[in-house]
Amino acid sequence: MASYLLSYDLNGPTPSHKEMDDLIRSISSKAGRVLETVWWVDYAGSAAQLRDRLLSTLRNEDRLFVCACKEAA
Repeated sequence: MASYLLSYDLNGPTPSHKEMDDLIRSISSKAGRVLETVWWVDYAGSAAQLRDRLLSTLRNEDRLFVCACKEAA
């Protein structure tokens, strides 16, 4: 299982932050909030697969960043 750092920026009325947070928690039982919209997530798939799962909920004006992490301090 790989670890990912992800961040999102919502620029429209939907989805809400709660909806995104619930989605992230449903994707990984080992997801933790680092900052308001920054998460550390353990996920069995690739960064592209994680991105695609999250993008399916976001709108065109929203933004998403997903980065695979090998080590953190």
